[in-house]
This record gives sequence, structure tokens and C-alpha cells, in this order.
Amino acid sequence: MRLCMVSPYPPTICGIADYSYQLIKALVQLRPDVNVYVVAEHGARSDNERVAVLPVFDRRDYRAEQIIEAIEEVDPDIVHIQHSFGVFGADDRLLEIMRSVKRLGAKLITTFHTVHSRETIDFELKGYDIEDYNRLVCKYSDHVIVHTRSMKNVLIRQGIEEDKIDVIRIGAFELDYVDKEEARRRLGLPLDEKILVSPGFIHRGKGTHLLLALCRELLKHTREFKLIIAGWTHPKEFYEYNVKYALDCLNFIKHHGLEEHIIMVGHYLSREELALYVSAADVILCLYTQINWSASGVLKLAIGAGKPIVVTRIPKFEEVSEEISDEVVVLPTDIRRMARIVHRLLYDEDFRRFIESRVRAYAKKISWLNIAKEHLIIYNKVLEEEP
Repeated sequence: MRLCMVSPYPPTICGIADYSYQLIKALVQLRPDVNVYVVAEHGARSDNERVAVLPVFDRRDYRAEQIIEAIEEVDPDIVHIQHSFGVFGADDRLLEIMRSVKRLGAKLITTFHTVHSRETIDFELKGYDIEDYNRLVCKYSDHVIVHTRSMKNVLIRQGIEEDKIDVIRIGAFELDYVDKEEARRRLGLPLDEKILVSPGFIHRGKGTHLLLALCRELLKHTREFKLIIAGWTHPKEFYEYNVKYALDCLNFIKHHGLEEHIIMVGHYLSREELALYVSAADVILCLYTQINWSASGVLKLAIGAGKPIVVTRIPKFEEVSEEISDEVVVLPTDIRRMARIVHRLLYDEDFRRFIESRVRAYAKKISWLNIAKEHLIIYNKVLEEEP
């Protein structure tokens, strides 16, 4: 099988790059007959002899022809597009790529990493209604993959055939996690304080302002903690907008005298640094406010490390209620309850152990080998082969 993945790829700083890397690593481990070609952004490279990387585009100003020519060079059996509006935009370029795949005679699979409706779109759409655009993407696709049941339900409501869509979770990320004390020593963090970590890019929709409000509320219960905002803004997506937001958060920390308790790392983290900060944490926080339908790679960092989590009650985190515990899922507006559940995870040993056991069980369920097996079933299905 010649599989062409169109996606960001490491060392590009991008959650979808990490997603594709883990998926491809598991695919080639499972199937010796699968040869993978990744049409990726400039700077991407392979560390696996069975994975060829063609770094031909940049999300900020790519042309459809760059990707089309690379796909034609590969001459694949299947093209799998890891679709994100932040990477490929929402215009004719992606549609032209998809039409070219159909002309080539290859099968086309599209993974939606975000699903929008007319009410949730927060970017410019050139010449299309967002729901019409989703329908066109699905029309050109032989099969569609999403990460949550709500993503599937929204696409069905928009007119996509139910049997054309499969839900496959994002796998539990496997970074080089280390012992908590060792991670703290390497990072110069206190060994005897409770540490909360919110890893990933700073973005208004990812709730950094809620972290600051949580810190102020948690100080009513305990002063023996550090909150680490482990990351900075994305270098390629909504950069100026998010830098202003990050600087506003820094000013808030200074204005309210929270420097003793909040550490904002303030730079892009390497994968090694990210693994250290996650390893150092007592609790991982994902207090997002996004109203679209998607899933979270940062959540899967926490799950892969076996860490207790607190998340907001939004579609992105629906699997936490389903698979781990509804008790650690809190309304974005309920800062008081956020602080109480964080405090309980920090100081109630029995409760924390229960949540950790649920996290570890879910991590096994969504190992990347299991996720890759689900993809292979779909690949075989579209090629009309037996699984």
C-alpha cells in the first residue's frame, strides 16, 4: 500500500504534526507492506527509512500546485489529508487538491481536526458558506474521520451520510516522560510544592485568562502551589492577535501580584521541554473556551503521562466525561468549582488515585497501535480489501 499523508510533520511546531508522526509510526510498525509518503511543510523531515517526507509548502502562502505535484510524484493508492483550517485555509486551494486526487484515481480520506457551523466560524471564509464548504470536502472524500461523536453528529446534520464518517480518537501521546522529581530538578522547580501545568500554545480560546482567575481563587484554599503556563503563542497562526493576548495576561499577573505563584514560560517549547513540564505536574489543566467541535492533543499529553486533569465543559473534552470522570469537567464560568476540584486532586489521595487509574486505563484503550488499527480498517475498506 502506498499511502500519501498530506499534513504538517515534525520538527514543525504543530499538534497535527505530532499527531501524524505518531499515527504513521504505528502504521508502519503494524504493516510491513505500507509505504508512507508525507507531503509536508518546509523544514519537515523523516527519521524512519519507510517514511519519505516531501517538504513542499508553507501554510501561510501555499499554492495548491505545490501539493498536487508532490502527490502526483508519489502516485499513491490512498491520499489522507489531515485537514485543519489553520493549515490549509478555507478556500479553493484545498478543494482543487482534492479534485486532483480524484483525477489521479487514488482513494481520498479526510480527517477533520475541527468542525465548524455557521455559528462557530471565527475566521474569513473566501467565497463559501462554511457548511457548504464542509459538504464539498466530504463529497470529494471517499471516507471521513473525526475525533468525537459530536463532530460526527454536526457533519450528519449538515448533510453528510452517516456511514461515510468514522470516529477515531486522538491517541495518547508518548513523549519521553520522566519521574516527577527528576523533571523538577531539571527545570529548577521546587520539589515540595504542588505544581499545576497548562501546556501548549497560548490562545484566547485556550483559556489562559481562566488560569489566572483560577489562581486567584485557589489562593483562598492554599498558597503552596505554582501554576506553570508552559508555552507561548503559535508562530504561524493568528500570531499578532495571540501575542497581544499573551502580553495582556502577563500584565494581569504583574498587576495582581501573582508572580510568586504563576510562571509563564514565554517561549516555544521543544518536545523534550514539553515532556519535562508535563512530567513535573501534579495536575494538568485544560481550561479552554472554544465553541467549535474538535479534540485536544494537549489532553492526550496528560493522558499519555497518566496525569490527573481538570478540563472545561465544552465539546472538545466530551471524552473526559465519557471515559474518565465527569467530576473533573467544569463549566468555564465556574471558577469557584474549578478551584475546589483542583484542590481536591492535590490533597485528596483517594480521589487522585481514582482519577489516575481511569486516565491510565483510557491511555491503554487509545494507544497509537490501537488507533492505527482503526485507520487500517478504513484504508482496506476504501481499497475494497478485507481487513
